[in-house]
Amino acid sequence: MPVLGVRRRDQLAESLAAAQLTLSAQDLSAIERAVPVGAAAGERYAAAQMAHLDSERSQRARPTR
Repeated sequence: MPVLGVRRRDQLAESLAAAQLTLSAQDLSAIERAVPVGAAAGERYAAAQMAHLDSERSQRARPTR
């Protein structure tokens, strides 16, 4: 299970506790109504921003010493 955006132990504990959460059919239905399939689409960042944020790309572009 990926744990993203965790910088502190309390955030880690909260994220790990979520693995124990069980959603009911009613919960899932409410989520599907709030965020229908296809509602989130496209890139997270514009291409220029992504080029700036892409750490792997910047590592490859740096000359080795």
